[in-house]
Amino acid sequence: MNLEIYEEVLFNYLSSRLPIIFFFSLATLGMEWMRSRLYEGRFYQPFLLNLILAWVPLVLSVVADIIFWQNGLHENWITLVLLGMWFAFFPNSIYLITEVHHFRDRFADHSREPFWFDNIEILSLVSVGLLIGSHSLVIIHFLLRNHFSNSLSWITVISYVFLANFGIYIGRYWRFNSWDIFRRPFSLFKQIFRELSSCSQAKVLIIYIILFSFFILMFYLFVHLTIINLYTLTNQLEQLRTL
Repeated sequence: MNLEIYEEVLFNYLSSRLPIIFFFSLATLGMEWMRSRLYEGRFYQPFLLNLILAWVPLVLSVVADIIFWQNGLHENWITLVLLGMWFAFFPNSIYLITEVHHFRDRFADHSREPFWFDNIEILSLVSVGLLIGSHSLVIIHFLLRNHFSNSLSWITVISYVFLANFGIYIGRYWRFNSWDIFRRPFSLFKQIFRELSSCSQAKVLIIYIILFSFFILMFYLFVHLTIINLYTLTNQLEQLRTL
């Protein structure tokens, strides 16, 4: 693989997509605000915080990619620090998918908002989470590809998606946060051991991780293959020019 051509393709791809994703994020946030105004409902404030946190791993991955290509191995430690931060923040992007949980509560309350409005907002929120997460992951996948073989980089990406969904399950349903690893480590591991000791709870956890990981990886595959196809086409054009 010609890494310079791939980086150029990736840069052009992200340059055209990221502004659209940003606008889509603002539009989704606007739907929640509009919903509270039109139907006199409550604006879900964690919605804004979760959306901001979802963008953090994407920003980190973009900065890591820029530093890597500008400085190469000379500033490799900075890239590693950013990768470590991305590792901690990435679940926040796909965490948006689980916000559907709050819409379920709204339906149960027989709220005044029409179903079609909430349906559009749900689809938009899930799409934003998938787009942010996939584009963040494709950058990190590229950086991994620079250091490891193609097979090992894929194994790392897939394994981490499974691990991230495990973390999301802990946060959403057990109500633990990332910093609880340092603040309440014994409580966290005690809860994990208790849940996994129960066959029924362990079954739910495993099914959740498998289904959500499959869902996210299928979407990511579309993004990844799009960039690979663009790279192949660009590389072929470059070869024709040299003839």
